[in-house]
Amino acid sequence: MNCHIAALAVCFSFLTAWFQNGCINDTTHLPTKYSFIGMVLSPIPAEKKADGRSRVDRDADNHQLLQLEEKDVVSTVATALSDICGPGEWMPMEKLHAVLLEKYANVWHHSRVRRYLTSEDWPGPESKGKPWYGLLMLLRKYPEHFVINTRSKGRVTLEFVSLVSLLS
Repeated sequence: MNCHIAALAVCFSFLTAWFQNGCINDTTHLPTKYSFIGMVLSPIPAEKKADGRSRVDRDADNHQLLQLEEKDVVSTVATALSDICGPGEWMPMEKLHAVLLEKYANVWHHSRVRRYLTSEDWPGPESKGKPWYGLLMLLRKYPEHFVINTRSKGRVTLEFVSLVSLLS
């Protein structure tokens, strides 16, 4: 139950931020469930780029879209964790990745899948053999919502994730 409350708190904080930043103008277009799986964010179409807006404006829009995408993924992860784990339980990143891949690989846009569910966008030795590396990097950006625990044994490093408990 506490994990569900934590997931709702994460989702509510994102909704509040979106509303305050003008990303949503009213609540009539919000999904009824607190996971924002149905929300689709797409880049600005090429024909819109010729409308005289500056590159700075387009870059700012793209940055805002990326932030919204990140918040949607974080909300989805919080919901998945609260559905699967009990309060204070840890989930291996490998298992979380498998759950998200199974549920969202055919739902999310291919760029989102590549960014968070494969290591294609993450060259380097630290991401080798860890298709969840992009997801791990995203969750580390939100320490107010997720706790990451890393355990190393020899050359093997395992990562675990848990929702931050609202009760201290």
